[in-house]
Amino acid sequence: MIEKTITLCMIVKNEEKLIERCLSSVRNKVDEIIIVDTGSSDRTIELASKFTSKIYNLEWKEDFSYARNYSLEKATSDYILVLDADEYLDDSSNLDKVLVTEKDHYTVRIKNHLSSGGSIYHPAVRLFKNKRGLQYFGKIHEHLNVEDKSLNLTHEFGELIINHEGYKDEIVKEKNKHERNIKILHDEVEKNPSGYNYYNLGNQYKSNQEYNKALEAYQTAFPLSKERLYIQYLLYNMIDCLRQLERFEEALNVVEASIESFPNHTDFHFMKGRIYEELNYLKDAELAYQHCLKLGEVELFQTLEGVGSFLSCVRLGSIYMRQDQNLKAFDMTIEALKFDKYHMPALVMYLEVVKKTRIPFEQVKEHLSSIFPIQNNNDLRNLIIVLTVSKSPLLKDYLELYRVNVDPSVLGIAKLYAKDYEEAFKIWVSIEHIEASEVNDLILLSYMLNQNQLLPKCKNKININSKEWRVLNKVVNGEDVEIQQLSNALEDIFLFIIEKLIHMNEEKKVNSIVKILLTYQNSRLKLAELLNRNGLSQVAQNILLENYNTSANNPHIVELLADTCVKQKQYGEALSFYDRAISLKSKYELYEKVFHVYEELDDKEGLILVKNEIERKYPLAKWVK
Repeated sequence: MIEKTITLCMIVKNEEKLIERCLSSVRNKVDEIIIVDTGSSDRTIELASKFTSKIYNLEWKEDFSYARNYSLEKATSDYILVLDADEYLDDSSNLDKVLVTEKDHYTVRIKNHLSSGGSIYHPAVRLFKNKRGLQYFGKIHEHLNVEDKSLNLTHEFGELIINHEGYKDEIVKEKNKHERNIKILHDEVEKNPSGYNYYNLGNQYKSNQEYNKALEAYQTAFPLSKERLYIQYLLYNMIDCLRQLERFEEALNVVEASIESFPNHTDFHFMKGRIYEELNYLKDAELAYQHCLKLGEVELFQTLEGVGSFLSCVRLGSIYMRQDQNLKAFDMTIEALKFDKYHMPALVMYLEVVKKTRIPFEQVKEHLSSIFPIQNNNDLRNLIIVLTVSKSPLLKDYLELYRVNVDPSVLGIAKLYAKDYEEAFKIWVSIEHIEASEVNDLILLSYMLNQNQLLPKCKNKININSKEWRVLNKVVNGEDVEIQQLSNALEDIFLFIIEKLIHMNEEKKVNSIVKILLTYQNSRLKLAELLNRNGLSQVAQNILLENYNTSANNPHIVELLADTCVKQKQYGEALSFYDRAISLKSKYELYEKVFHVYEELDDKEGLILVKNEIERKYPLAKWVK
């Protein structure tokens, strides 16, 4: 077969930050590059001219299809590839291999990278035959007339990935895309109120977090779009808007109807899990995520990457951590990293789980090297970021082992959490300006050394009054204080210090600052929650019982007391406190907690009673059916 020639067609405007990466990705992969510029005032044309001389100027007419079709007219090759400047061809893509079948057009996968670190895949026709009657239509979100039956076109899915950065927050904000797109979309809807135009209008509002307006547009689009390829993602976005608006029951109704129509579309099951998780219906959320893993990833339709693999593993891990099932959470983090080694939330969760399970430091170090081996600079960079964010004592070891040059603040964090306090102090003293995110670390270090030389660096970064500033200095110096009033800012600092000291096994220092917080009555509940969450359930229980006579009607305190009993396997007492909490303020999650206690007791009669009560009171719970 004779190899087919390929023309890259692009329309651009003020893309100097992105265009070189785009054009570099197709270097030696296409035979011709056509650039249509619609009014750049930056270096876009200068940079593009390094790759092609075929650059055309075109007056912008608020119509993307017009500009696209103008670029197609200039193409002379057998096939056309269409990219935007904020896109680039994936390294794995082989255009010649795709074109072996000589179809008229190919649907490929667009990988939309998000600011959150995740990505959404959607299918699109971006590779097609030249001079075959294919033209764009639609002023915005333009698409090809591939459904024109008169053209008698042949088609298949091509193994090709195009990366897209344009949905990242900083790019959207910089380009002011929202205002421009909304204006054009309203004009399109007015002239042609089609399902596709309303769908795109909804997408634009949703991207700007205007969920009520987005939902209204989707609801208008739905009856007009039932036979269209985008219907699944229209439904997904409609459900997500309802979730964001906390209209959970409506969201579940739509998600169940969507699953009935598309039972194998993993995204719907994942969204079902998210809704149940936010409702604290953890058993139903768990079942939804497990079903996602059973279905696996969606291949040919628009999808959130990871719903059938690492994302569902991480969500399951989060649920198991909330239920103190740390070994199951640990297994889920390992599974997530098997699916995607670079999914950093899974690695962060892994470090949180090993912290909770008190696995010896050397064992963690050995195990981490097996699940996340350092094979290149990218591996090392990602791991250093995660270890810094997690404030792991392993950070110091990796920096020394690989002789990594980092900012002094990162080195200061590494020394602090490796308990090398004197060296950490020397580093922080030399740093002139600190970030707000580093303030608590400096206060912790000052407290460990009982000296306040570093505190002036923090003063303008925390919102406490002069009296509290004096209290903080006394605490850091190891002086006795009694607190009558405590702002949220200072309370959060003390709670941060306590939690980090627990992780660092600085028991004596923990006891000292706990005594300080105990002098302030209103901080006791938060303190007890923190201690219980970090394995000091007996201490938390003692704090709560000390004033139980005056707080026996506080459902939050009673529930937390029950939680401390469960942690210590005091199941009879736990049931008593949970019953009391239910009588004070009945809520679904209390029944799940009671169910778990009966599971531990292997009390089959109790399990049946709880399930019957849930089925009677909470119809949204499906696991009891």
